Amino acid sequence: MAPFIDLDQDLVEATQAIEHPLLTAVFVVLSAWWVKGPLLVGLGLWSDLWRRRLPMAFAAAAVATGAASLVVHWLKLAFDRDRPPVADPDVGSLVALPGNPSFPSGHSATAFAAATAVAIMCPRMRPWALAIAAAVALSRVYLRVHFPLDVLVGAAVGAGLGALCALAVMRLMRTSAPPATPA
Repeated sequence: MAPFIDLDQDLVEATQAIEHPLLTAVFVVLSAWWVKGPLLVGLGLWSDLWRRRLPMAFAAAAVATGAASLVVHWLKLAFDRDRPPVADPDVGSLVALPGNPSFPSGHSATAFAAATAVAIMCPRMRPWALAIAAAVALSRVYLRVHFPLDVLVGAAVGAGLGALCALAVMRLMRTSAPPATPA
């Protein structure tokens, strides 16, 4: 595990070389609370409004976001990993440090949970949803509040939960649909 930890540290330190005020401003916005879940859940609702009577993509994204938040909370307590500036005081973060542990990234998990649910249920929204989730995840490393491994595991947890929720909602939709009448 030591090589991964070293690589994690090196990658976080490397973000200092690409630091730019405009890039920092963009990533601060992408790290805002309303982007990591509500914006992506809203994409599901927007897609539902012109496709379905019931907001099923919205429901799947909302449940996935809540599940990801809960799972990440317990994983953070179990692993209790220090955030980059705490692990190495020479690495300063560009925003205030959250008070909870670093591993896994909650922003990445909730963003990918919502984005994956929307991507599965609304294929037209797939590029937008996944691009936003990826940008949210990248912002956490750039701002130096997470290590890359935190973000990757958070994204995997979120994507898995998003897929489960979307598939469960799709199955529910199939089983509750009225039977087709023979022609």
